[in-house]
Amino acid sequence: MKTLCSILILATAALSSISLEAQDLRDHTQYQYDRYDGHWPSGEGILYSYKDGLVIGTFIKGKPEGKCICYKPNGEVYWGDYRKGKQTGNGRIYRDNGIVISGQYRNGKYHGLDTLYRSNGTVFVGKYRKGKLKERVHDIRDEVKLADCPKPDYPLVDLKRKQEEFLKELELMWEERNIHLREKAGMISPKFQSGGIDDFALWVNSQVKYPESVSLGDVSRTVIVEFTVMTDGSLSDVHALFGSDSALNEAAVEAVKKSPRWVPAEHKGEKRSVRMTVPVVFNP
Repeated sequence: MKTLCSILILATAALSSISLEAQDLRDHTQYQYDRYDGHWPSGEGILYSYKDGLVIGTFIKGKPEGKCICYKPNGEVYWGDYRKGKQTGNGRIYRDNGIVISGQYRNGKYHGLDTLYRSNGTVFVGKYRKGKLKERVHDIRDEVKLADCPKPDYPLVDLKRKQEEFLKELELMWEERNIHLREKAGMISPKFQSGGIDDFALWVNSQVKYPESVSLGDVSRTVIVEFTVMTDGSLSDVHALFGSDSALNEAAVEAVKKSPRWVPAEHKGEKRSVRMTVPVVFNP
């Protein structure tokens, strides 16, 4: 895996020195690339896609090929090999809950020997075929043995501002999709003063105060604040998901933290914690 990481770091460093052009496609996908064969972009480049996420690496006929890093719409990060647009070869998946899966992939599925680094620090090794576990090899829980199995470090890539903004947009779209799926599955969404997130947006925007030190000019600014409605109705993990000014971000977060308790979400009679986002608008 050290060899894989070294190759990927070199590939990413090379990307930063490329002079790129952009091409908009009908499916809300945008490529930036260093070569164009008359129909598809090829060579080193970047793919912006609402369907596939943000992909940085090399392309052949518009599909990722070779060493790439992919920031997926669901928040996962894949770091490794691609073949004909699919994860194939050696790679790692990093999830936002701390889980890392490192090993072999084929056509986007676990295929071969794969290691699961759990969020609690334990490690599982298994043999997979087409995404299904076929054989348990190791389940390491002993602290002494775990010391010899360090979790792979998260890949550090210097993303441009446009790329960071695109990832924030993907995260918001994914969260909206999750809300729809939760409701479709029978989950009752959390309620704010007998209303929903739109009512909370009106309330929090009536509470917010922007710092006098910040000049808004003639343009409104929006801060997207993310938070979790806990099972007791309180708000937890309140933070600015996207905003262009640190002082405005802080003011928006403070306004959200003032929220009275919500009625928590429920699914089949059980209370559930739910992550949500709200736009806080600062008008001139």
